Amino acid sequence: MDSTIQSLWQHSEAVPYKNDKTKTGALLSNTRIGVEVEVEQMQRMISVPGWRCTTDGSLRENGVEFVFKGPIGGAGACRRLVALDKVLTSIPQKNFSARTSVHVHVDVRDMTWNELLNLVILYAMVEPYLFSVCGQERDESIYSLSLYRGQDQVSKLINLIENGPEFLTSRNWTKYSSVNLLSVINFGSLEFRGHRGTCDSGTLINWINHLLSLKMWVQMYDNNLSDLPKLLSTSGHIAMLREVFGDKLLVPNIKAANRVRNKIYEGVWVAEDIIHHTKMNTTHRNLIESLQGGNQLDKIKDKLCAV
Repeated sequence: MDSTIQSLWQHSEAVPYKNDKTKTGALLSNTRIGVEVEVEQMQRMISVPGWRCTTDGSLRENGVEFVFKGPIGGAGACRRLVALDKVLTSIPQKNFSARTSVHVHVDVRDMTWNELLNLVILYAMVEPYLFSVCGQERDESIYSLSLYRGQDQVSKLINLIENGPEFLTSRNWTKYSSVNLLSVINFGSLEFRGHRGTCDSGTLINWINHLLSLKMWVQMYDNNLSDLPKLLSTSGHIAMLREVFGDKLLVPNIKAANRVRNKIYEGVWVAEDIIHHTKMNTTHRNLIESLQGGNQLDKIKDKLCAV
């Protein structure tokens, strides 16, 4: 299916911001993003350039949410993140409790439906690593349900692949997934809900660059998802992550990668289950060997099917 997300849901066309067309700042691309930052113990609403401050019913103790005033990419997005960091750092009583989180919307209007599905499948492969980067405590949150730990999410994604974009409704997907597809309908963006609460601009830029890398990798014409399980089984988790994220991102986050080495095999198994691709199935035996036998693989499958 070659129709873009923009045409499928009749979204407006993305127009580059003046003077920011080639300036990416600390970000890897100019893809537009939207960012939502939740924080508690704010005594009053405050003004931050490029953000709007709203109340949030899911938070406690005078909780508020800072939301980008419209999507923006590159250097402009970086300036907004730095501005929020500067203002909130000056407020000592603020609290990023376990209830708070950061949501990032990545513009996917220029992607086809099949590219979008490939992006979600790629996300499933590396999801354990991404949770290790953005806050392990969010791994089990009911507000950011992971793919590699939830068979229900996997089944819904398989149904989307089989039935097409018209099947994408609130009945067939939940916004409380770590990757929220429903935002594609309303905004033409894919929402990532996994990050713990923070205003640190360096931490958020690191996270956003990981998400941008997923989109960039999928849109490279010569990249093939079915090659990644083989790379994992022959060369290990670091080689596979390097292929997707590059050394610039992976090296500073190498501890996060090594913390979840075994879980990455689970993520790839989920992706294989989703895609049912012949080339991927040929790596099945190699994955079993890498996991030290079928018994270990059965344990993973049992875990994935747990409700």
